[in-house]
Amino acid sequence: MQKCEICRTSFTWKQVSKSLWLAYKPIACQNCGKLYKVQFLSRILASLLVIGPIFAFNLLSYPTSTQTFILAVLIIIPVNSLMLPYLMRYRLA
Repeated sequence: MQKCEICRTSFTWKQVSKSLWLAYKPIACQNCGKLYKVQFLSRILASLLVIGPIFAFNLLSYPTSTQTFILAVLIIIPVNSLMLPYLMRYRLA
């Protein structure tokens, strides 16, 4: 998990995941109050990790049923949602 560049306080998983679900809302450090914005490459990474596996699954297993596709989506999205806060990078605003 990323830390504040000023006071070295770690961002919480809850802060980062809330930022992701609210369209990359900036994060304020809990200790010093500095504001951090999501880096552009992290936005691209998040998009690829959410949409990419679903698209690839759909292409690679063409003759699948709708139920199988929905099951795959219901597995991929929560796993990525748990993993993304550890991969996202922020910069000072």
